Amino acid sequence: MTAIELRDYRYGHLHLSFAEQEGNKPHEVWVPLKPVEELLEDWLAAGALLAAQALAPIAAMPKDMRHRFGFLGEGPGVGLAAWIALHLGCPRVEAVLHPKEIAHLQEAVDKTPYAKRFRYLRRIDEAEDGAYFQLVAYGCDGKLPESLAMTAPLVKRMRTEGQLLLFGLPEAELEEAFDRAAKRGLSLRAMGVQEKLAFFAGSLEHRHDFR
Repeated sequence: MTAIELRDYRYGHLHLSFAEQEGNKPHEVWVPLKPVEELLEDWLAAGALLAAQALAPIAAMPKDMRHRFGFLGEGPGVGLAAWIALHLGCPRVEAVLHPKEIAHLQEAVDKTPYAKRFRYLRRIDEAEDGAYFQLVAYGCDGKLPESLAMTAPLVKRMRTEGQLLLFGLPEAELEEAFDRAAKRGLSLRAMGVQEKLAFFAGSLEHRHDFR
């Protein structure tokens, strides 16, 4: 397996950085990577930078709009998406984490002003049972999900006007994955490819179609 280069990344107004201090660009959301460096290689291997791309448009929104976005996610790489969501100002961030991630990410979060906004989960059924989340994310870890029903626990907690994000899909099977979702009423908002992995995100006409 090729070693993953750890460096700074920019996606529009979103800046993921190893710098010790925040940049001075007033319209940029700065996300420090140093506190979560030990987790980054696994996250990036799972395609987590695709989730960063999907979240980047939120960074361009006014703060009062960003503060309305709840985030819920599960799957490999979702820890980075949750870390970014906290720095975007999301008021509620919940993520199903692998046991080896929990202590390190919680420690990093506890050193930020955002600790009260974050809750890690061991299973998705521990998430708040209500439509609280503007963005729900499912990390696929380089595999095509057997069924979109796997996203049902996320979708049922998504706001009516919210978006479903699938990231870490194999690029070669992106078209098949999107066709499945489109047939169930997903309206595409964003799509991207990086290092043979892909993502797409969109709104849903009928959330119950993803059961």
